[in-house]
Amino acid sequence: MAKTVTTSKGLALQLGRELGRGGEGSVFEVPASAEQVAKLYHKPPDAKKQAKLSFMAATADSKLTRYAAWPQETLHNGKGGSVIGFLMPKVTGREPIHMVYSPAHRRQERPKAAWDYLLFVARNTAAAFETIHEHGHVLGDVNQGNVMVGSDSKVVLIDCDSCQVNAAGTLHLCEVGVSHFTPPELQGLSSFDGIVRKPNHDNFGLALLIFHLLFGGRHPYSGVPLRDGVGDALESDIKGYRYAYARDARQRGFSPPPRSIPTEIVPDAMQSMLHAAFTETGAQGGRPTAKQWVAALDALRSRLKRCSVSSSMHVYPDHLSACPWCTLERQGIAYFIDLGTTYTPTATGFVLAKAWALIEAVPVPPVVTLPSIGNFNVKPKELPSGVRGKNDVLGYRLLAVGLALVVAVSEPAAWFWCALAAFVVWHMLSSVGADARSAEWKRRKDAKAAAQSEYERLSGQLQAETGPQGFSMRRQELVKARDEYQAIPQREQHELDKLKATAQDRQKQKFLDGFFIDSADIAGVGPARKAALRSFGIETAADVDWNRVRQVRGFGEGLTRAVVDWRSSCERRFVFNPATAISAADIATIKSKFGARKVALEAILGSGATELRRFRDSAAQRAETLQPALNKAAAALAQTTADLTAM
Repeated sequence: MAKTVTTSKGLALQLGRELGRGGEGSVFEVPASAEQVAKLYHKPPDAKKQAKLSFMAATADSKLTRYAAWPQETLHNGKGGSVIGFLMPKVTGREPIHMVYSPAHRRQERPKAAWDYLLFVARNTAAAFETIHEHGHVLGDVNQGNVMVGSDSKVVLIDCDSCQVNAAGTLHLCEVGVSHFTPPELQGLSSFDGIVRKPNHDNFGLALLIFHLLFGGRHPYSGVPLRDGVGDALESDIKGYRYAYARDARQRGFSPPPRSIPTEIVPDAMQSMLHAAFTETGAQGGRPTAKQWVAALDALRSRLKRCSVSSSMHVYPDHLSACPWCTLERQGIAYFIDLGTTYTPTATGFVLAKAWALIEAVPVPPVVTLPSIGNFNVKPKELPSGVRGKNDVLGYRLLAVGLALVVAVSEPAAWFWCALAAFVVWHMLSSVGADARSAEWKRRKDAKAAAQSEYERLSGQLQAETGPQGFSMRRQELVKARDEYQAIPQREQHELDKLKATAQDRQKQKFLDGFFIDSADIAGVGPARKAALRSFGIETAADVDWNRVRQVRGFGEGLTRAVVDWRSSCERRFVFNPATAISAADIATIKSKFGARKVALEAILGSGATELRRFRDSAAQRAETLQPALNKAAAALAQTTADLTAM
């Protein structure tokens, strides 16, 4: 049944379906106004919150509603009734800002978005904050979930009813916050109750969002710790002003994390703005304002140039002499890849970052819906003649008990014999037709097991060949190939190092291989005993080992000692020659082995995105082919389950 509320103007308003539900309230469609939605609180707000909402709705203007889902009109439980909610602009076609600044999410959802898009989003985020501040209010609870971004780069702030509102001198505080967006001077508070927020506090959260957008989603207070007590918790690092990208970051205990975008990508003036936002200067009121950020970001947007390698995706400021994205790609780090072209690896041009970005950009196929046996309307098959079901046997048992009760009531003195007779008959009836019933039960159980096996086989095949499970298996194979490819230089170097470390032993082994037992003069070891040694694989001095010789029949302590002493005499003649320890052939063998593997992995990774797209594109056709057989198997399982239950 549709819910009806009353607007502040006294008009009845019918609400549509529920669009979403949170801890504080639910959001509903408004059929009469396609551009608005209604938020209703689960519990009626107190008088102070009602006054706040009434003020917000009364002072809403076009600029506020352009950048924020700001209350436009209060809703009541009747004419003159309490405020139970409000109307606000409908926000559609937008995602939380973290889906934009996260490189992995962006490659999936907005593969054509380059750095200039992120720059524009940053500018519009600052403009939204500026609008709130111009009206005398403070967001307070700045976080990655209440800033929504569209493909047009426009930004809308949501959850505005939690803002700190200045109602003509009366402050309605914001008493919530997210720790990793809380400025250093407010870190460590047990709660925000009674805390008056300032625009400068918002400016910290704004700078954080801008940093996330421009620097690949990294947090400015997260880096490589250089001393104890640093990097243990993000909150303590924020409180300690440990800005990891600062020019004096080492003195603060951090260095920037590996594979990160250097802050030098933005002009010196903007680097100084970031430094002011994240260090002690900012806590003293010196953080750049939203208005200043709008001006600085607009200026930067007018100074962009494009790389000749990828004019659509490699966009960067003109103060840089070389493309920073190409530089990062050469280090194996891809932030922006032109996904409009298919990457073809070559012997000299393979770039793992590009190949992997293409692989990550392939979306996962939709979840496969399996037929449920509960959706099939089946009736159990009738039992063969001569086979009694459990209900039949139970009926006879109850009849026997009933007769015994009748006799016991009519002849009380015979109650014991009646009970005994009922007990005996009860157990005798359990064996009536037991063999036939057991055989039928086994037949039906086997039929169900076979149907279950076939259903699981086809379900597994459908999931492996059409759904996320099969896609994930193929992608995991590519992950293994990528990890192996990345490890090739280390593995090759390890083997080359091992070649050097074992050079003396290998040279000695080769030297000892030149002394044959057949031509050796060893006391007590004649031709027969030498033949015995050869049969155990002991042919040269290099093969001689005490335990190996002792295993040869006829070689006791004395003869074994003689053979080992002969080996030692040969070994004493060895002189290590470093100049010939490692040959060019030895090195070439190792490099050839890893080179061949590298070429094979480049082929796998280079075609990985194509293979994943092929899997996804043909998933629907394979599902259509397999679905009839699976439906038939599900129906058979439903039938055999019902048949067995009837027993």
